[in-house]
Amino acid sequence: MFINVHNDVSGAQEEVRGSDNRMNVSSRSDSRSYYNSRDVGQAYSLVFDFQSAAATEYGVYLQNTSSTKTIVVDAIGINAAQNARMKLHFVTGTATAGNAVTPVNLNGGSPNAADCVAREGGSEATGIAGLTIDKTIDFAAVQADGHEEFRLDDRLRLGQNQAIAIEYDEGTGGDMFGVIFFFFE
Repeated sequence: MFINVHNDVSGAQEEVRGSDNRMNVSSRSDSRSYYNSRDVGQAYSLVFDFQSAAATEYGVYLQNTSSTKTIVVDAIGINAAQNARMKLHFVTGTATAGNAVTPVNLNGGSPNAADCVAREGGSEATGIAGLTIDKTIDFAAVQADGHEEFRLDDRLRLGQNQAIAIEYDEGTGGDMFGVIFFFFE
């Protein structure tokens, strides 16, 4: 009996006699956020825009309010209109001022809403207030009209009621805007 077998070295199909007890398998490997979005519809983007930020103001805030799931922050992209230094912090306290924002479910067919509190700084230097820095996670220096990322790769995790915020640490004042990609597990 002859069967067609894929040759892993040459990539060609070969006709061989009998069975060699080998099974050829191919697979696809994607990020955890891809599978989370596809399978359970719990992956989100949080777009924020803080106009006229002043030094030491918070431009964005994200708190996990789920009692059963952890927020895993996949990536954060940050932009600035002026040269600026941003700080990413774990924070405590109750976020006030600024504007409430709603994360977008990245699975357009999913009705799931994110169990979180999310805020962005308002306009005319009215950043988010009421926060205390617990720990600093990372810094990013952003050039005028530039883009930087906090490279997290699924490492930043927020348990129940834990929160992060990005501080417009140093700069001449200007817009800070960006996106936080996160999912629940």
